[in-house]
Amino acid sequence: MKKILMAAALLVAGASIANAEGYNRVALSYDMQHFSFNKEYTGTDKSEGRNLNGFGVAYTHGFGVAENMFVETGLGFNAGFGTESVGDYKQKMQNMNFKVPVNYVYRFNVADGITIAPYAGINFKLNVATKLRDEYDGQKGDWVSVFDKDKMGDDFTWNRFQMGWQVGVGFSYAKYYLGIQYGTDFIPAYSHKFDGGTPKVNSSNLNIAVGYTF
Repeated sequence: MKKILMAAALLVAGASIANAEGYNRVALSYDMQHFSFNKEYTGTDKSEGRNLNGFGVAYTHGFGVAENMFVETGLGFNAGFGTESVGDYKQKMQNMNFKVPVNYVYRFNVADGITIAPYAGINFKLNVATKLRDEYDGQKGDWVSVFDKDKMGDDFTWNRFQMGWQVGVGFSYAKYYLGIQYGTDFIPAYSHKFDGGTPKVNSSNLNIAVGYTF
């Protein structure tokens, strides 16, 4: 019984710390997404890639778990747009997704009101829209959703759900925040095994955010 009471007391103490030291943050970001297509996916002897430039908005809540240690989670929305050109051929790509990150953060207080907080964690991503459109010699094709089995076929339909990891660092002055983050996926945007190999599309992300903490 004593052990149970002590564990309960520790949980209450931890919750008190979290309530006392918790914080909220809203942020806007420049977001660069990169999609890498391996040789088996392109059907050629080389891999290809797509860079999508766009923006992100995010809400974050930090839970205090110990002195200067936090667990952050929240919800973010990211949108990216890009074009790949080879001669008269172009392929446009769009991606929009929601992310739920879970990060472990350690905050260093370097001066009055100034902190540096490196972090690492995982994320859960839902791709709500990923589309491709081919253009050749000025003629534009239709936008095709990579989640449309009728257009892509069962074997080449992409994943809506992904998991990944990220590392980053946040700089704060008073309530103002600047963050830089990079991450990539555990679950690729697309992967399928065939006798001749495994076509795959992996995604990564670079994010530079400015925010306000309250």
